[in-house]
Amino acid sequence: MKHIKYKIDPDGVAFITWDVENSAVNIMNAETLEDFFTRMGEALQDDTVKGIVINSAKNDFISGGDLKWLLNFDQSKEDLYKLLMETHKGMRKMETGGKPIVAALNGFALGGGCELALACHYRIMNAHPKNRIGLVECSVGLFPGAGGTQRYLRMLGPQKTIQFITQSKKLTAEQALQEGLVDEICAHDADINAMAKEWILTNGQSTQAWDDKKFQVPGTPVGVGQVSGITEFFSVSNALAFKNTHGNFPHIKNALSAIYHGASCGIDNALELEARYFTATLFSKETRNIIRTSFIFIGDAAKGKAKPQGFEKTTFTKIGVLGAGMMGAGIAYVSAQAGLEVVLKDVSLENAEKGKNYSREIENKKLEKGATTQEKTDAILSKIKSSANIDDLKDCDLVIEAVFENEKLKNSITKETEVVIGGDVIYATNTSTIPITSLAKASFRSDKFIGLHFFSPVDKMNLVEVIVGKETSWKTLAAAIDYVTTIRKVPIIVNDGRGFFTSRVFGKYINEGITMLSEGIPPAVIENVARKVGMPVGPLAISDEINLKLMLDIMGEDPALTKHEKQLEKTISSIVKKYGRTGKKEGKGFYEYPKGDKKHIWSEWANIFPVNNEYDDDEVGKRLLFAMVLDAWKCIESGVLREPKDADIGSVLGLGFPIHTGGVMSYIDYVGAPYFAEYSTRLALKYGERFKLPESLKERMEKAGNNRIFYKN
Repeated sequence: MKHIKYKIDPDGVAFITWDVENSAVNIMNAETLEDFFTRMGEALQDDTVKGIVINSAKNDFISGGDLKWLLNFDQSKEDLYKLLMETHKGMRKMETGGKPIVAALNGFALGGGCELALACHYRIMNAHPKNRIGLVECSVGLFPGAGGTQRYLRMLGPQKTIQFITQSKKLTAEQALQEGLVDEICAHDADINAMAKEWILTNGQSTQAWDDKKFQVPGTPVGVGQVSGITEFFSVSNALAFKNTHGNFPHIKNALSAIYHGASCGIDNALELEARYFTATLFSKETRNIIRTSFIFIGDAAKGKAKPQGFEKTTFTKIGVLGAGMMGAGIAYVSAQAGLEVVLKDVSLENAEKGKNYSREIENKKLEKGATTQEKTDAILSKIKSSANIDDLKDCDLVIEAVFENEKLKNSITKETEVVIGGDVIYATNTSTIPITSLAKASFRSDKFIGLHFFSPVDKMNLVEVIVGKETSWKTLAAAIDYVTTIRKVPIIVNDGRGFFTSRVFGKYINEGITMLSEGIPPAVIENVARKVGMPVGPLAISDEINLKLMLDIMGEDPALTKHEKQLEKTISSIVKKYGRTGKKEGKGFYEYPKGDKKHIWSEWANIFPVNNEYDDDEVGKRLLFAMVLDAWKCIESGVLREPKDADIGSVLGLGFPIHTGGVMSYIDYVGAPYFAEYSTRLALKYGERFKLPESLKERMEKAGNNRIFYKN
């Protein structure tokens, strides 16, 4: 067996060791599980074997299911159901085979790895602070399909099971011991296999609590339907889930159903129920979209796979950050967090120190929560040097300018800085709208000039647009991607153009929201429908965050505004000048921001834009999403983006585009190309050219017919 090692020691203890070939981690799929259950069958049938230890030859136990295998599963639903039932059958043989089985959890035991451990009679977990155990499938659009819902339920009860599974909670060794998910923990330098063997030889038992005829699920003593309070609890859980997901995530609904129905029957029937719900989930288009974009596309991008070929990895030691405002301070923090030395420069030492305090505040909050140590905090802060002296940038490997979005200011700082830094040092600008090629004119070595567009807050937002100017070299691009992956962010390559990708496309979302307000659609409807279709924040609320004055400044610098955008500019100008409403910072925008109270939509909009009750909720949602999708395609068509998957990554991470659709390009396949084409035409006839289907997209749809136009799965 090439994935599973097997040996029996002189004391009659069998060791079944996961060591998946050609992989840095152990993953579960049809092939590795077949190898595992074959070895398990041998051990259970061997009369000389007193007990079994399941362990790992990798740094971690088992990292979970093979998501690429699941995404590309091309057999029928019935085939998947049979495969799941075979897995359940194999795990039940472990539980009822009459021999004590111990899981020796040396590192991460997540997803399927956790489920396999739950089927053992005893679990020992290494106490290293980085180690975690948990059922995390909901984070990638799935839910536990190898018995996790039912064994969690029988160990933790319904409330914690729902909470831990739907939130993909990962537990430390100490937390897992407290919850009863593991039976023992060992010091990180102790011999976990020796401890597992000792338990088998001295205390080994080979039954599970739920195989006792008298066993009842904790909190459900006579079945869910007959217990006062339990049915109500599940009803509330279902209502809360719908409130948070708006019904867009079938994996959450199916997980709750599996837990609810599984609570009122025996373990074997419960596992069968789980298999049926899991099968329905994997074959849903939402789950496939989430796996493809959030795991495969974003995972590959995070590894730097977009980097140009033929360049060695660039290692950075010390970087300079110009501007200690929120963006510069955030860039300094994530760089120091990654182990880089940082010079954080501003016009005064006082300003630079304020920027460093941003890092201090983040770390102090972590300390309060017990999420870090004073030693780690001190190490990060020691790497950030506050400065007002340009000469401190002399020995930096990379300089990132993050000053106010003003072309003249940026140009003057570029010239000032390039006099000091070395000729081979890359100079990056954090701009969200100004073309890189234009800014690079201030540089005397434009081949080393590149854009790095971070998102706020930098410590929480993972996307970085790596923006290539006309003269940016491939070597500079390769090094920039190395930096982004070093600080554990996700890069996408964007070719130069006003607004680049994210700012440009998100602008269409905001524009459509304000346009609908001017048409008399109630602002509460616009905001609520936006969240209903899956956007995290409504277009009016995000406009207040950005600030209407800034939006006008950006529009005023764009020489290519469309007829619709020019009319919109007049509308926004009127809101700012006539009504003095500019945004959150000033306390009044589309919303009111009373001190010490919750924000609320300004009540006077109905008097400014008379209410039009002819609106349709579905059309409101489609207008918001279609506006972004169509412009994203234009970014691909014009060469701003290189591939559809970059648009999906950028829209999900940078714009909060609904993940269940897969992103802006996947959205067309999600609703179906024929439907998208027909609905776009309808919107164009009603609202104008901005919804007209581009000819290049129409041609792609015609070639595909009724098939998906971007991705096979």
